[in-house]
Amino acid sequence: MTRFLIDGELTGALAGEELPVEDPSTGEILRSVPLGRPADAELAISAARRAFDSGPWPQLSPAQRGAALHRLGELLEANRAEFVAYGEDEVGTARRQADAIHYSRPMDAFRDLLPKGSRSLDVGLPQLTGAVPTEQLVTREPRGVVAVITPWNCPQLSNIWKVVPALLTGNTVVLKPSPEAPGAALALGRLALEAGLPPGVLNVVTGGADVGEVVSSHPGVDMVSFTGSAEVGRLIMAAGAPTLKRLALELGGKSALLALPDADPAMVAARALRVTMGSGQICALESRLLLPESLHDDIVGRIVAAMDEVVVGSAHDDATTMGPLITAAHLRRVQGWIESGVSSGAKIATGGGVPSRIPAGGHYLEPTLLVDVTNDMPVAREEIFGPVLVVIRYSGDLNEGVAIANDSQYGLIGSVYGSPENALRAARQIRSGRVAVNNAASTSDGPFGGFKQSGIGRELGTWGLEEFTEVRHLAWPI
Repeated sequence: MTRFLIDGELTGALAGEELPVEDPSTGEILRSVPLGRPADAELAISAARRAFDSGPWPQLSPAQRGAALHRLGELLEANRAEFVAYGEDEVGTARRQADAIHYSRPMDAFRDLLPKGSRSLDVGLPQLTGAVPTEQLVTREPRGVVAVITPWNCPQLSNIWKVVPALLTGNTVVLKPSPEAPGAALALGRLALEAGLPPGVLNVVTGGADVGEVVSSHPGVDMVSFTGSAEVGRLIMAAGAPTLKRLALELGGKSALLALPDADPAMVAARALRVTMGSGQICALESRLLLPESLHDDIVGRIVAAMDEVVVGSAHDDATTMGPLITAAHLRRVQGWIESGVSSGAKIATGGGVPSRIPAGGHYLEPTLLVDVTNDMPVAREEIFGPVLVVIRYSGDLNEGVAIANDSQYGLIGSVYGSPENALRAARQIRSGRVAVNNAASTSDGPFGGFKQSGIGRELGTWGLEEFTEVRHLAWPI
């Protein structure tokens, strides 16, 4: 049976409760895993606290910690099929996308972070001359015990983006995965034990909001790293406020794809279809499409044709190009947003319903395109987290397009299509953490994170490593 990792041992839940894990493609129960409660979280936090305060991990050199995580990386690669299967079975990611989302992209980040975190992040300052000649050094010190709370949509991606830099920089970790998709985190704990990580360095417990409250508020936790909704992010901020916990929050998005009048319509339509990736349940997707009057009908027609070709079905079917939504409750929520858009004056250009010939019990929705949307409608301002793209028409003036893109509580990612000069000029004005121009490649080397209510802090690259450190200035006489 799958077990927790607490203080270097694989163990069940103290109360003996089980958490059923559902297959979104069928609605059937896949398996049961231990269900953590606050008492289990307390044990995990205590183990992480001892490992940080008294254990060897924080005192090891970056290279020594990197060597330990290199062994973990080898085990992750050897168990590739297991992590791909969790993405297909627990998340409902279509088989043809599951490897890229749940293994290849996470491991790209792992391979980038490992060498960066295996060397010192310290920075020397110039010597001070005078009566007391002085040497100076700015060091990066681990924050301490880090609570990591990861989502269900890209669980292994978030596990790697958070746990690996936290460990490389000398912290100890308590990892709480989403109850909808806990398999990847529990497997990561098992492989960390096999890799020889010292007891208490990484602890993994499942649980719901009660466990999340404990790890977010516990005085033994120094930092919380969370990916999820802005609403829950605010609750985590409040829970950590009494002890002024350090926070890294990767929150919601309502990202804009801005097409300029000189954009290539085919390229814009292809980018817009990304809203079906992972059934639209990925924060790093553009869900607002800003189209100039001159290109509106052309691009909308192309997207409608492309969405009509999307094959919605079981994640386990090789022919499927878009799988189910995660739960029946989430499906109803997304359907409610479509109804809200229509009641506000938007029109459904395609989709909006439940597709025919789907497996019984699954949570399926057609990819949906809403047109005649204005940026003040709730459907254009709130994160839907489903395969729903809203189209906002504008005059074609670059400044107007940028203003609409920035008129949002969120600022996670964005993209601009047009002539290189105009598109780059617009991209520099968009207040989002990442902005891509004309099919620019994505990277694990650059920082990821948001402006405004899309979060606090950055993940990936050197920036992601530094997020888990405190800065200290050392000075001593020569």
